[in-house]
Amino acid sequence: MKRFCALSVLCLAVLTSATENDVETGGWMGRIIGGQDAVTGQFPYQVSLRTSFDFHFCGGAIIGDRWILTAAHCVIGREPSEMVAVLGSLSKQRGGSNYELQDIIVHPNYNGWNQDNDIAILRLQKSIRFSTTVFPVKMARNYASGNMAVLASGWGLTSVSTAAQPDVLQYVALRTIDNTECVRRFTSLENRSVTPTNLCTYSRTSQGTCMGDSGGPLVNNGELVGLVSWGIPCAAGYPDVYVRVASYRAWVTAITSVH
Repeated sequence: MKRFCALSVLCLAVLTSATENDVETGGWMGRIIGGQDAVTGQFPYQVSLRTSFDFHFCGGAIIGDRWILTAAHCVIGREPSEMVAVLGSLSKQRGGSNYELQDIIVHPNYNGWNQDNDIAILRLQKSIRFSTTVFPVKMARNYASGNMAVLASGWGLTSVSTAAQPDVLQYVALRTIDNTECVRRFTSLENRSVTPTNLCTYSRTSQGTCMGDSGGPLVNNGELVGLVSWGIPCAAGYPDVYVRVASYRAWVTAITSVH
């Protein structure tokens, strides 16, 4: 059982950074499980990170006029020229505005084995034109406690048992759990750890995030509290684990001057 859980979690990080053909062959293209369609302007900070071939592989969150936050494992080993950020569209296949990247800044203490410090900053080549459908989200200042109502958003399968891929951005309402409870639920894992710089959510089986959602936003009361980092695919009765944004606010501000 330990071996199965560890391998399942590892697949989440591997598949989100795989090539388009690898992911299609594997059949794991899910993101939000048990969610519903978003409406125009509901998540103006949502980013779709895509390859140069327009293949969505991860999410992100706008925090400033040239700055996006995402998970480090989404961008590690990639060059800015290999990616594009698409903003302002509910659709994965059409609409939105494309922004080319200038820099990828991965946290200096990122550990790809256990996903510690799984956060990266993306600098765009030009300033974002803000509107009702494209607007930054404020980074959380305070430590997010357990039992908070939060929203996660992203694109992909609504079920891992079907091949249907919704074109419309999906979102799901979740609740945070405290880190003590999160650690208890993951006691069988061998290659992952839940640290104070993580934030966990769990509502019920068949509801949560999945591959391709990585780097996407978790928001409470209009503030960015988390970025999708890792979990056991997909919504299988274990918590989802996020980067706790408040823990990295000083680092982000030092680089971006965004508060």
